[in-house]
Amino acid sequence: MRAILAAFLLASGAALAPAETFDLGKYGKLDLYPVGEWKIQVEDVGDLKVTFTPKVAGVNAVAQMTIAAGGADDFPTRDKLQAQLITVGERMIAAGQFVESEPKLKTFYPKQGFGAYYLLTDPRLVGKDPVPGDFKTVMFGLIRANEKIMIRVQIMSDGETTEGFQQLAGMIEGMELTAK
Repeated sequence: MRAILAAFLLASGAALAPAETFDLGKYGKLDLYPVGEWKIQVEDVGDLKVTFTPKVAGVNAVAQMTIAAGGADDFPTRDKLQAQLITVGERMIAAGQFVESEPKLKTFYPKQGFGAYYLLTDPRLVGKDPVPGDFKTVMFGLIRANEKIMIRVQIMSDGETTEGFQQLAGMIEGMELTAK
């Protein structure tokens, strides 16, 4: 019962929060509905770079989302997008020090398009208490909202089941793209 109540409160809070709207010019707009208390900074570097940092002490998570509009459609299918993520994940594992021996893809469920992500774990932090600014896991993902809009996502946190990770991933999955 407590889980149902928590889900209801999160859902109703998200519905009441004003949307963060990202203008993508002739490609439309992307509305993101904040859940929780996050500072959201936007920088236009050709693509839109959106950074999420917690307003609340004790939340050990940050995220960065890069929205690219108008480029080539490099990943027109779910299979091509997933193959790209696996290739990049394998390179990262081979070059860095992570617990995983291979990237295990998980599915994003965006309102438009399709996406996937994987998590990598820092072996130095496994089994240790969280320390602000040290992140046990990093998530890398891609969302193809449509043939002209690609979103790269990175969430650093203490794990996929933490409240911070869940809020960030939920906001990103819940974005709504509106064409002009």
